[in-house]
This record gives sequence, C-alpha cells and structure tokens, in this order.
Amino acid sequence: MKTIKTPFIIIGVGVGVGVITLAVKILKRQNREEIIRTESNRITRALKIPKGFVGHILGRGGSTIKSIREQSKARVNFDDTDNEFTVATITGSPEAVEEAATLINEIINNRHACVTKEILLQENISDSVWKNINYIRQICDLTRAKIMFDFIPSRGKDSPIKIIIKGRKEEVDSAFELIDELVAEAEVATSKQSHVAGRALPDNLPLHTSTSGIRHLPSEELIPNSSDGYIEVYVSAVENPNKFWVQICGTKSIQLDKLATEMTEFYNEEKNKDRLQVNSISAGDIVAAFYQDDNSWYRAQVINVSNENDQKKIAVFYLDFGDCATLSPDLVCILDPNFFSIPFQAIECCLAGVEAKGGKWSEEAIEAFEKMVYLAQWKVIMARPVEKSSLNGQKDSQKTVQLVNLLDTNTAKDVDVSSELIERGYGKLVC
Repeated sequence: MKTIKTPFIIIGVGVGVGVITLAVKILKRQNREEIIRTESNRITRALKIPKGFVGHILGRGGSTIKSIREQSKARVNFDDTDNEFTVATITGSPEAVEEAATLINEIINNRHACVTKEILLQENISDSVWKNINYIRQICDLTRAKIMFDFIPSRGKDSPIKIIIKGRKEEVDSAFELIDELVAEAEVATSKQSHVAGRALPDNLPLHTSTSGIRHLPSEELIPNSSDGYIEVYVSAVENPNKFWVQICGTKSIQLDKLATEMTEFYNEEKNKDRLQVNSISAGDIVAAFYQDDNSWYRAQVINVSNENDQKKIAVFYLDFGDCATLSPDLVCILDPNFFSIPFQAIECCLAGVEAKGGKWSEEAIEAFEKMVYLAQWKVIMARPVEKSSLNGQKDSQKTVQLVNLLDTNTAKDVDVSSELIERGYGKLVC
C-alpha cells in the first residue's frame, strides 16, 4: 500500500448527495408555489421531478403511478420535454392533489435516502483485497453503490484500512455482502499462509494442550463497528440469560463456515482420521470433535474424560458454538494445526440489566429467552458490549464473560431483551 499516495479514493460515479439534497429542497419550495386555481374547486399543481427519479414514480409497468392515481383520486400526467426535469401535472380537488404530491415526494425522498456501512481491513490483507479492484468496480456497477477506500497512514503492522460504502439501503446491503465475502476469502487465505501447509503429524501423536493453557486460547471478542456501540451477532447456544454464547456476523461467520466445511472433508477421509486418533486425552485438550446433529466436525475442548460401563466417554465443549456433547473416543481426533487459522468464535455473554427472580431462571424463562434471541436460527440480533466481568467473580481469572445489551430489530418495533424479560415477569431489574 506504500505505492498509493492518494489518501482517499472513490470508486463509482453519480450526483453528490449534497447536490441532490439541495435540489430536492429547492424543488419542494418551487413545487409548492406552482399551483393554478381552476373552477369547481379544482386545482392543478406542477411538480418538477429529476430525470433519474421518474422511473421509480412510474413503477414497473406503470404500477406505482396507477396506485397513486387510485389512492389520491387525482389525475397525474407527465411532460418530458424539459431536458433536466420531467414535469408532473396533478389535477383534482385540493385534498386529492395534496395527497398525490405527498406520495410522489415520499418516493423521491426514499430513493434519495442515503445510508453508510464500513468494513475495516487489517493491513496484512489489504493488498489481497486491492488486487481485486476490478471486481470491486464490477460490484459498484452492479449495485449502484458508491465505494470508497480510506487509506489511513501506516501506524504499524495492525493499522486498519477502511472501506466505506454509501448509497440507498438496498444498494449498500448488496455491495456490503459481496465485498464482505471477498474480505473473508482474503482473511482465510492469509491465515492459512501463517501455518505450514500440509504439515504431517506422526501416528497417534499425543495432545500437548494442558489445562494450564486454557486461559491463553485465542478467542474472538465483541468489538463494536458502529457509532451506537452495537454489533450484529447470532446467538448460537444458551444455558440461561446470564450464560449464553454468540458469534459475530459478517466475515467471521463466513470464515467459520469455510473452516467447518474443510474440517468435515478432512476428517471424513479415513486415512486422516486414523492418523490423528488420540492415544491419550485429558481435560483441557483442544481437539476435533464430531457433531452428530449435522454430521460435521468442529473444534472443541475436552471438559471431562470418564468411563461408563467400561467404555470411555469424552465430554467436549464446541469452541465455535458454545454447546456441549459426550462422545466415544472414535469421534474425537487431534486437531490439525491448519485448523487454528481463525480465533475460536463462541463468545460467552451475560445479559445486562436483568437477573432471575428468586436467583434461578425457570425453564419457562429460558425457553422465552431462546425464542427472543432466535437461538440457532442464524437470525441477526444486535449486541452492545457493556463491560467484562471475571468468571465466577474470580479476579485472578483471565477468562472473562462479556456483559451485553441485546436488541431485536427484526420486528416493526425494536425490542430490548432485558426489558422484555422483566415485563413478562421472568426477571428483575439490576441497577
């Protein structure tokens, strides 16, 4: 990135947002004045509409303008002789004309509404993303969003580079998703390069990760990427509202999907599974563990090793999801070093501002909470980190739990999950 001297590059063309805003305001003022009084309490009003907005007002096959005419009971005709504007002539009762004008102006305002999303790149992957600049231009052309690269002067190895996407919501969402996938692929490729490709492990190699190393495991963290402090997450596992696990949406979830697919393909090959079978195992070891519900392999940590009816059983905690299982030894393998390429994704959280009535969450309360957060439905919910607290109140423990506020924005009205639990009588307020 040192060869790039321009600190701010804009990809995509179009009328500036400020210019459009000013034009719309001027048009509103002018349009209010251009009203002609006629007989029989009927009026005619002329609206000047920028050329780029006319198609949205007409709608596919004229469906939108037909709806406006039917709803307002006004007659609306268009004159396209002006090179800069199309003039909409609205005729009818004052009420009908006002309603038709309001409906048309709403369409103009909604099409003009601009949103912004940002993607932060670490410097070690920015070159990989920049090499795909032609693809990003195609995304710009396809979605009609404006895409900008903000090159921050280098502040060391982890200096971030920002991709800024602006436009209408549907344009920005489409561009964000496509670029997010590109960034995820670059991050996965870069992570793999940090490991020895195809590293061969001896047969029956014992695990070396001991319980003393648990506190140093590389785990994902909730770091807000918006001004309101919220971050998009999935809730992947729930014990109760004061102990549940989330995964970060976006590039992180894409990376995890790819990693899980690669692990499943790898351990489904008998030669790999046989080579990486364990001959000794203990609590704290990091392993590859089978998950029977979806017949896939995931990263896990051994919780306990026991014998039931002279058969060894291994209890594991899935480090990327937060749930647990008890497995036979043939369903647990040494974790190949290549699968340490991304941090463990399950982030343990505690819901802020609420605690169980009577000191223990009821089954009904837990079930209600699971529905509120769309447990394992992979539906986005908003999380805002409040603070971190030591596990079980142990100040010397480095393993911490993230205290969070949860907000469901999937419904017509945003729902604060803590407040909802209190309102339903399942919990009580914690100050």
